[in-house]
Amino acid sequence: MIRRQGNIARQGLVAGLAAGFVLFSGQGLANDTDTAPDPETQGPAYERLQLMAEILTIVESDYVEPVETSKLIEGALDGALSKLDPHSSYVPPVAFTEQQKAARREYGGLGIEVIMEDEGILVSYALEEGPAYGAGIRSGDYITAVEGESIVGKDLDEAVDGIRGLAGDPVNVTILSPASEPREVTVVREQVRGRAIRHRVEDGLGYIVIDTFNNEKLTDDLRHALNLLDTEIEGDLPGLIIDLRGNRGGLLTQSVSVAGLFLDGGEVLSVRGRDDIDTERYHAADGELYPDTPIVILVSPGSASAAEIVAGAIQDRGRGVVLGRRSFGKGSVQSVTPLPDNRGALRLTTQKYYTPSGQSIQGRGIMPDLLVAALDDTGELRDRFREDSLPNALTNDDKSTYEENYEDVIFPPEDFPVTEDFQLSQAIDVLKTDRYRTLLDAQSDLD
Repeated sequence: MIRRQGNIARQGLVAGLAAGFVLFSGQGLANDTDTAPDPETQGPAYERLQLMAEILTIVESDYVEPVETSKLIEGALDGALSKLDPHSSYVPPVAFTEQQKAARREYGGLGIEVIMEDEGILVSYALEEGPAYGAGIRSGDYITAVEGESIVGKDLDEAVDGIRGLAGDPVNVTILSPASEPREVTVVREQVRGRAIRHRVEDGLGYIVIDTFNNEKLTDDLRHALNLLDTEIEGDLPGLIIDLRGNRGGLLTQSVSVAGLFLDGGEVLSVRGRDDIDTERYHAADGELYPDTPIVILVSPGSASAAEIVAGAIQDRGRGVVLGRRSFGKGSVQSVTPLPDNRGALRLTTQKYYTPSGQSIQGRGIMPDLLVAALDDTGELRDRFREDSLPNALTNDDKSTYEENYEDVIFPPEDFPVTEDFQLSQAIDVLKTDRYRTLLDAQSDLD
């Protein structure tokens, strides 16, 4: 008898849950009544939702341990969307909030990048708009104590533990600057935007590393880094290396504006949806920064999305040479739609993007003009995890062969130092020899 009552209770919940699924999916939103839709008028989709609701209520009632129905529903939604492609998903409210913070790369801190050395924490970089810079701390300074406690001899994580804290709280640090006496400095922690760019002069050439495109001020930071390189080199750049290895992508707008710095107008990419009317074309502004400077883009199997947009635009437009290994191949665009009433967000693939020549990157990636390996030669190409390795990955209409040939790959010689970067050394050699012009000419021969 008890068992029968449980079944009756479950049957009462089924209609309500099924109605909730229909409302969540956008059906029946115009219905002002409080009654569940009639299954006979809803068709197969409603029947499946009703089945899902019934399964959830059985699990809720009979599973060996108590369950949270909300977690099951979140999992069901995410599972359904993942069947579309690897990048569509349901994002629960808490995760959505955290993703927004991560996308902005904000943290509570002093706005410095540090390295542990014998003398203490070396400030390798101080963000100009950060609180440390405002307090007079500069690159090259050492932090030797935090709140009066020496950090000399500690490991890096332990040493900076006291620096971390809540935004708005002050922290007292002891600073040792070159040719100066130690001084006490109080810095108020702030929510600081992390930089996505590092730069240096490498063998007389400009070298820029872009870690991510998830930074709304990336293009501004890049302009600033280029100006600093001009100052350090004392003139126009004789050559520029842009390192996108391992860059997983980010904001489409930033990829367009970054590529646009090195293009004199013209198309950077096109983005196409299900219908022709959904096609959008993105163009660079007129007036590139370094029209006479040769450029090499470094890519790897970990270079994806926005990084591939930049590499593809520079390559297609004949503006530079791409060097490294074939990139990841994420050629789809996701739209993130926040759901009402703080119910998380829907991340849905809505478009694919194409290089200026009309080639889809999806599942194929960017093929370098010069294939150069980072690791030693094992007699065969190592398997790399790319977009087309993912379950339910979108396919590419172009079925032509697009694989790296082992015979075309340049590997480090056996005596090449393991502590040095072979791909970077090859990029430098390309820029300093006639190999650059040869590779550019080979690009035009393929057009």
